[in-house]
Amino acid sequence: MSAPINRLTTLVAAVLILTSACGQVVPGNARAAAAPAPATPAGAAQSDPAGRVAEATTTAVQEFWRAEFPAAFGREWRDISTFVAVETRDPAAPPPPCINRAADLSDQAFYCPAADVIAWDADGLIPALHERFGPVGVAVVIAHEVGHAVQSRLGVDADQGRDPQRFPTILLESMADCYAGAALARFAEEPVAGLPLGLEERDMAMQALVGFRDPLGVAAGDESAHGNAFDRVSAFQDGWTDGATLCAGMTVDNRPFTQRRFGSEADLARGGNLPLRELLAFVERDAAEFFGPLAPGWDPPQLSTGGACPAPELAAQGPAAYCQEDGGVAVDVAALERLHDEVGDFAGATVVAGRYGIAMLDASGESPLGAPAGAAATCLTGAYTGRLFDAGDGFQLSPGDLDEAVQVLLAADWVARDAAGVSDSSERGFERIGRFRTGVLEGPAAC
Repeated sequence: MSAPINRLTTLVAAVLILTSACGQVVPGNARAAAAPAPATPAGAAQSDPAGRVAEATTTAVQEFWRAEFPAAFGREWRDISTFVAVETRDPAAPPPPCINRAADLSDQAFYCPAADVIAWDADGLIPALHERFGPVGVAVVIAHEVGHAVQSRLGVDADQGRDPQRFPTILLESMADCYAGAALARFAEEPVAGLPLGLEERDMAMQALVGFRDPLGVAAGDESAHGNAFDRVSAFQDGWTDGATLCAGMTVDNRPFTQRRFGSEADLARGGNLPLRELLAFVERDAAEFFGPLAPGWDPPQLSTGGACPAPELAAQGPAAYCQEDGGVAVDVAALERLHDEVGDFAGATVVAGRYGIAMLDASGESPLGAPAGAAATCLTGAYTGRLFDAGDGFQLSPGDLDEAVQVLLAADWVARDAAGVSDSSERGFERIGRFRTGVLEGPAAC
């Protein structure tokens, strides 16, 4: 049965609710602490669930780095001097080090190396994260900020001062996302009380990071760039799977960043979204050009609204489907319209491309049924997407397109369903994005 569209709406709304900056010192005059204070998880004034999670996370992340830092880098870990939960809505609340007013931290969290302090908005940001994403939403943000402290202890701050082009902001943010992934992976293996971290929570951590993506049109080389959704969740995944040493080894030479500016005033005016009918025409043409040569002698089908394909088969696969009966790819226009309105145009393009991937497998003599078919279709969808980065004419990626792909891959398994509408029940968005990313970065031969 098709995943209900209202489930996607709920998850996407959760993703879009958070757009505040993360990992930067907010405006204000930096104030160095007079002397390092002992680590003080800010739990004294925190009787709420979100505050308790924040306190548990600070303790757990410190314990993680006490063991991991020497193992990964051959150095002893120096505990972070201070953690501060800031009551940003209280005009009388004292500000933490490095800013002038508590209100300046509204909807933010930061690490300030001058004072070796991590502070967060305890009135707005942390409760909102907890409400939308559960405990892991709080944990991933605090673990990210601790990731900046890891950088400081490795001397990256000084390196950036000497050579900012070698260590642009977007690279530092990716490293911090990666360190957060490494820490949360350990919590999944060695559970922390009050911080459940199973497969669903792992996806929710990535949902939270999506909410902190850059605004559309910020380029990777911009001084303020933190990363789009694709780059941020990719870094988190790398930390989760490969650990802290990989995070420390990230450079501008080995870390591709995918966000871009708008290519035209027209694209900017429409927010990077084509009308659905125009989008489908481009996808139909481009999918034929991309997938056709992968199965020599095959003429990829035109899109239809059903053809001879039985309605249950269409419904089982989602808003788009491959029909073995007539070899066609059919779309549910109404469902794609909703997806287009709720997420953006490339969410629908991602779903349709996945069905062309299944059709190509069948045309090439491979089975379109079973988990391997769904896995290959997801990877091929990424390869198709990667082709659009430098497409010479017609349909090209706009700012936000990769973010839309990430959102639909996290929220639903449509792209990973086989021709019968079945996907691997053991996998989640984490795996789907991983396969999609392989296709984007390595092309169809990797699928």
